[in-house]
Amino acid sequence: MMENQKVLLVDDEQDIVDTIKYSLELRGWHVDVAYDGTAALSKARKEKYALMILDVMLPGKNGYQVSRILKDEMEQGNLDPFKILLITARKLDSELREDFVSTWSKADTCIYKPFELDKLIDTISVLMQPAGS
Repeated sequence: MMENQKVLLVDDEQDIVDTIKYSLELRGWHVDVAYDGTAALSKARKEKYALMILDVMLPGKNGYQVSRILKDEMEQGNLDPFKILLITARKLDSELREDFVSTWSKADTCIYKPFELDKLIDTISVLMQPAGS
């Protein structure tokens, strides 16, 4: 995993924020935090991040919406690209519907709660590998 990269962690559960933030900082990442979708959009537009870790169930705009808005802005050239990792406890009523919503959000990948911290770190490591490695 690349050190000294900035990550934006977006979750409204303080214990999850504290755990993930601590784990990433131990690995040399700089972690900013937002607790709702509106704050996430604002920070993502002001700072340059390598990665956003984004909970789906948030006050205000949900994670699917935030991801879609930011990815659209990246595609239009209005925002420097970065990876988005969705975190969700929400299992939708069918796998088909879940695939549709995840695809619609344009997120790079998704991980389900509850998860082991090691699984999250492994997922991030794979996601952040330079293209072609």
